[in-house]
Amino acid sequence: MEELLVFLELLGTAAFAVSGAMTALRRSLDPLGVVVLGLITAVGGGVLRDLLLGITPPKIFDDPLSVSIAVAVSVAAYLPPVCRWLMRSTILFEKLLLAADSVGLGLFVVVGTQLAFQNLPEGKWFAVAFLGTVTGVGGSILRDVLVRDVPYIFRKHIYALAALAGAVVWILCHLYLNDTAALLLGSTVVMVIRFLAAHFRWSLPPAKVPEE
Repeated sequence: MEELLVFLELLGTAAFAVSGAMTALRRSLDPLGVVVLGLITAVGGGVLRDLLLGITPPKIFDDPLSVSIAVAVSVAAYLPPVCRWLMRSTILFEKLLLAADSVGLGLFVVVGTQLAFQNLPEGKWFAVAFLGTVTGVGGSILRDVLVRDVPYIFRKHIYALAALAGAVVWILCHLYLNDTAALLLGSTVVMVIRFLAAHFRWSLPPAKVPEE
């Protein structure tokens, strides 16, 4: 069980690092900007979760492997051959960014939910779901703020709701099945919702300011 949790966390770290690095490439940032944005996207949600749980310093400071993976993936994305391949087609770029972001979101939501459950008293389901959602969306919020975008979760493709749905599925599977099923099914639900939302252009209705 612990091995699966660590594997999913590292895979999610790599996926979110790709997402952050690609966002930096789209903004034509320098190598340091690419690495910093990839790293913050990969670890930001986990740091926010740990701070809310009162875990100080956050777990990431004792986990050089996750940081190393995030930095390595970001550096690889900046390499000229990889960068040219990523940027050769806008459609390809957007699809890869969606895939990386969706995989990272799905995996981080269930990992965050599992870790929140392990560090909270039994029955604190609202807090568990909330912290799982924060783990999933925290890194992307920090990424978008740093490049001065409106955070993705506030504008399109059912982002935060997909994360919350995955956390709820984890809780239900934990209660009625087992934690392995909770990790796998919860992450799958998040990814499926994200892909369907992107394909069918599902979004919550934006606020409309009445004309004078």
